[in-house]
Amino acid sequence: MAASFRVLLAASALPLVASLTVATEAASESHRRVDRVAAKKSLVATVLKHTQAAPVDLMLSHQIRMLTSSHKNVGQVAVINAKVPTVDNALGTAHDPVIGQMRRSYGTTGSVKVVELEANETRQQELMQKVFSLRQGSTASFAKKFFKQNLTSPDMKRQMAHFNAMMLFIDLCSQAEYGVEICINMEGESFVHRQSKKGLIELSSDLFDEDEEVIALQAPTYCDYTQAHHRPAWAKKEHWSNSSFTKCVANATKAKPEAGLGNMLFNRQRLMAALPLSVNAEDLDLKQGFDHALLAGLVPGSAAVKGMQCGHSFVIRPPGEEAQCKGAKKMTLKSQALTAGKSKDSEANQRAALDTLSGEYGSFNQRVVQGIEVLADRMERGMLPGTTGNVGDRCLEMCPSEDRIKGGMAW
Repeated sequence: MAASFRVLLAASALPLVASLTVATEAASESHRRVDRVAAKKSLVATVLKHTQAAPVDLMLSHQIRMLTSSHKNVGQVAVINAKVPTVDNALGTAHDPVIGQMRRSYGTTGSVKVVELEANETRQQELMQKVFSLRQGSTASFAKKFFKQNLTSPDMKRQMAHFNAMMLFIDLCSQAEYGVEICINMEGESFVHRQSKKGLIELSSDLFDEDEEVIALQAPTYCDYTQAHHRPAWAKKEHWSNSSFTKCVANATKAKPEAGLGNMLFNRQRLMAALPLSVNAEDLDLKQGFDHALLAGLVPGSAAVKGMQCGHSFVIRPPGEEAQCKGAKKMTLKSQALTAGKSKDSEANQRAALDTLSGEYGSFNQRVVQGIEVLADRMERGMLPGTTGNVGDRCLEMCPSEDRIKGGMAW
């Protein structure tokens, strides 16, 4: 699948647009269950941080292939370009050529829109008032001061960029085209796996229909996914089968606020009805960030955010500091990709050659690009280790092993 995607990329030089036309056509309409309601159409957006190691188009195309069994379920795709002035390389980052290609292609042959951060202070203030409402005091006055903060550290400037980017995500969701009912905020370097026709778009469509209270769903972790495949002690052995996990459940106790808004699926109509979210002034603290503020407005005293317990799909991130992986050499996504890129994989070498031809990855480490494609391919094919000792941060992150990766696993 990944190889054919790269062939089409070289022919068209439109990376993500190509992925939307290729994404898992195998799940044809004739094979759909006639008693199943069609999945809701979705808007998929990702915030591009120019510090990420993986090319944004490779990650987003992988995510879209795994989010749904049919590209028809993806109505719009957007990349929010969170490049931070005076912090990210002023002469250009490795991602700039990829973004340039996407920007040029939008409106011609595809639906991939590049959205730049809002620089106009008046517009920033309008967006804040659209999303938040202070319980005490004037939101308009607060917004004016908020965006005029004197930010001296790179970290705080990145926090402000993310705050602006997430406001744009909410705005994109509000203005989505007719028929879009789910807005998905995909984290730039998260990997996704799904079983055949059961992607997160299909699963969340059912859950939103079944639960009128929930506004946002957090994607299942790898542990949620694997636990659903094990026969519980109370289940009668003679009645247990591989089809027993087909039921997907939304569970408020499974929600993980610490995971933030990355990889979260929002019911568009319900989110818009909840805006502006009522928060305290201290919730809008840049040090805590946008994710904290939005969850502070959504969660208290409600079942607005729930976790998904599903045996069909999961999302997992590369390891961060919070992963606290035990007994394994710490690996960043870059080192994980470099290890995977060294594998003797003829298809990977073929894809690397096509990447060189397409040109937009000229500023990337080519072995990293090749390794990202290998990792995505292994995730899609289910080349996954067990959970014991191989995941961290409450099963949200990978704990990669060089030996396992060399042996053919994704991490």
